[in-house]
Amino acid sequence: MTSRSLRTILVVATLLAVVMAGATTAPVSAGTKRFAVTERYALRLVNCLRTGGRVTQSGHCKAGGTGKYSARRAPLERSHKISDEVSWPWARRTVVSNVCGHVLAGSTVDSRFRAAGFKSRMNGESIGCGGSWKPRQMVITVMRWWQAEKAYGGSHWRQLKSQDFRVAGVAVAKLHNGRTRLVVNFYGPQIP
Repeated sequence: MTSRSLRTILVVATLLAVVMAGATTAPVSAGTKRFAVTERYALRLVNCLRTGGRVTQSGHCKAGGTGKYSARRAPLERSHKISDEVSWPWARRTVVSNVCGHVLAGSTVDSRFRAAGFKSRMNGESIGCGGSWKPRQMVITVMRWWQAEKAYGGSHWRQLKSQDFRVAGVAVAKLHNGRTRLVVNFYGPQIP
């Protein structure tokens, strides 16, 4: 084999590697849209429930901050760092992979927080998954599901009401086919 044909093979192999790498990473974000306004709305509904209010069918907060419907907890502050580095990547990944869960290919809630530089294990995650709903309607529906967990002390309800958490990251992702995800990540220590 000549050195010229060896160079040709190396160039072709390199080009193939680049094309294959692009083919395996492109779907992660292809057709996925982030809904920042809906994320802020979702945190308002989380804090409605957290402070003792109720989320109505139309998506309004009834008696938020009063402790009327459940014990009042301090509202969570939004962490942009958690939203951008923990919640959004997971929302995007799960909506593209069509997975509704907390673990995928070895990635766990703890490992996602650690990868983003958060040291405390005082963290949690709640995920809501929707089919072809619009993002706002999916958020309302999911919040009402989590609210219904009060009756039996479900895990989403317990996280929403946990006094251990101080801040939250929120992300809403929608795929071009209408599939949506809501990810709320809770964290204990205050973040500067």
